[in-house]
Amino acid sequence: MDELDEARAELARLEGAERMVCKQLVEIRAAITKQKCRIEEFIKKRPPVIDCLPVELLSCIFRSLLVYNDSFTLTELLGLADRRRGLSMVSRLWRNVILDTPEVWSDIVLTDEQPPNIAFLEIQLRRSHKVPLNVTIAGRSEVGRGNSIRPWINVLTSSADRWQRLHVFKVRGNILHDILDALKSVEFPSLKEIHMDMHGELTNCLDLLPFHAPALRKLKLLDFVLPPTFSTAATLTTLELTLGRRLSRMPAPQIEFPAHFPTQSLTVLSLTSYTSGWLYEPDSIHLPLLEVFTLAANDPGRVMKAIVAPNLAHFGFSTPPRDRHVSFGTGSKFNHVQTFNCIDPNTHQRIDGRTLCQEFRGVRHIGIYPNSINVLFSPGIRTSGSESAPADHCTSLEHITIFGLDFYSERFVPLVRWLTKRRELGLPRISVRLSSLPSGPADGTTLLEYYDKLQTHSTLKVDYVETCPMVDGSTLEGVFQLDLLGVESAISDCTFLETFNGNVQRAGCLPGYFRFYTNRY
Repeated sequence: MDELDEARAELARLEGAERMVCKQLVEIRAAITKQKCRIEEFIKKRPPVIDCLPVELLSCIFRSLLVYNDSFTLTELLGLADRRRGLSMVSRLWRNVILDTPEVWSDIVLTDEQPPNIAFLEIQLRRSHKVPLNVTIAGRSEVGRGNSIRPWINVLTSSADRWQRLHVFKVRGNILHDILDALKSVEFPSLKEIHMDMHGELTNCLDLLPFHAPALRKLKLLDFVLPPTFSTAATLTTLELTLGRRLSRMPAPQIEFPAHFPTQSLTVLSLTSYTSGWLYEPDSIHLPLLEVFTLAANDPGRVMKAIVAPNLAHFGFSTPPRDRHVSFGTGSKFNHVQTFNCIDPNTHQRIDGRTLCQEFRGVRHIGIYPNSINVLFSPGIRTSGSESAPADHCTSLEHITIFGLDFYSERFVPLVRWLTKRRELGLPRISVRLSSLPSGPADGTTLLEYYDKLQTHSTLKVDYVETCPMVDGSTLEGVFQLDLLGVESAISDCTFLETFNGNVQRAGCLPGYFRFYTNRY
């Protein structure tokens, strides 16, 4: 075979290979098309991505979102029905899970704007099966535009054995009268909490409240006048009373222990009354189990002198809105209290820091606002040749919490000087926590200036600080713990994060924790 024949043979072989490859390509393309169709069919048969979560996990999530808890605001509580309706419209599975989760239907909300249809109310009670019920009634006008609330209450009382909480907000006196009148002859064996808030509309219809609730643990009454016949269950452990938030036309507070409230079981007590006329005798109210007491009153001394609480550990105080000096005058009666919180930013205007610290000399934790720093930590009287500050009387002090950060003032100077003096004397370091949202953003220089000064002489933690985007994170010593709130562009700026962490490490600090929040405003 000459060279021409060999070339022709090679060409024939290549052409045959080409035809084979083309045939294989057609077959592969056909197979690809077929496989794509199969995949599309499988995708269509699979449930939607939104339904991929297991039913048990979905039910748990819905219980956390749609069942009342103590962190709910009034707005969130009143919006439970809308939230439940919105989630049930996401998919058929979600709807079925919501329908089949009894706890999701345990919150009964009656409002004057959208009172539920009585038939739907009955359906909701059936869907809730046997789980405990939380009943909320809110609104200032007549339910159903002039109709009585009784039909709704009558339906609810058919399940009175399951009532766990009763919340009544912003209702008019006549509506409250109808509610209490409908409940007065009903027994609630499982009712543990009652919260009634008249929002400034003082009422005196509580003579109808003592319906049967033998398991009652928590009672919260705001803007009520207590009638002589009023009484509660002996099982009560938490009591919060606000006897009118208006200062004019208010009767003198008439609270009798134990005639109105039990004294042997209370562990948490909160009293607010900005009127005068407390009639208690010294050491006349014995509260052997009381652990937490919050007081806001024009005449706190008379109340404090009357109370005997050997187990009191936490005391919170708010001064009245009137400009008057406040004095407890209890001597060493409350030396055993562990925590003292001034829950009013303006407390500094009406208290004597030295007297206060002498009366609560055993406290381990003090919570104050920046305005009160000067009152407690500025030196005044000379003792043993040196000036002492009121806080020096608190020899067991371990923790200081400062609410409402304010980085643009010199209010921290007395605290820094007091901490410096303690360190020079070789006393134990105090833990200082700067808490709550600041009144305005803090630039990095100011933030670190205060941080360095405070952390040098104390164990410092800063949380929820609103800062400018570029903050120098260097410190002098210790562990840097900082929450950054309000960081906008920096949250996605890798250079910023590297610089921030690098500054902390170069300063010799152990890495703390950093949490970044987008600006919500």
